[in-house]
Amino acid sequence: MGLQEDLQASLDKLDEAINYERSADDPERTMRLIFLGFIVGEAKKTIASLQKEAAEILLNSDWDRNPFQNQHFSMETKTGQPRKKWDHDSLAVAVAKRISDSSIDMDTGEVLKSTQQMIKELLEYAAPSYWRVGALRELGIDPDDYCDVGEPITNLIYRSNNV
Repeated sequence: MGLQEDLQASLDKLDEAINYERSADDPERTMRLIFLGFIVGEAKKTIASLQKEAAEILLNSDWDRNPFQNQHFSMETKTGQPRKKWDHDSLAVAVAKRISDSSIDMDTGEVLKSTQQMIKELLEYAAPSYWRVGALRELGIDPDDYCDVGEPITNLIYRSNNV
């Protein structure tokens, strides 16, 4: 049996165990569920390490970075930089000013958008836990002026071909 078959067999066993736990009704079930959560966490750490290795191998190869596809999945790369320590207050003021300025008719001075429309538009540029880098750039705002920027990270993105 090859690696793919071995992994598929392991996934099938995991699926069986999960289905068993969903129907089980005994005192040890809680401990098995906790242990299963631990195993999943450990597997995520291992997979993250393997993903990093795979990304490095691919990026150092002659791969043309076009999406890859076979009968089981497709894969592409996505590179972005981690951004931390956002200056939310300053950035919110800058975005609000741009939105407000763009809401005024330059010929008549008429305000074309309501306050609610402007606030709603603000949410196109921000999300509760992060700012939308592409949208900010469309406004002419460099997001890197409002946060600490780390080294680029390339992630492998897998998508199932099954509907």
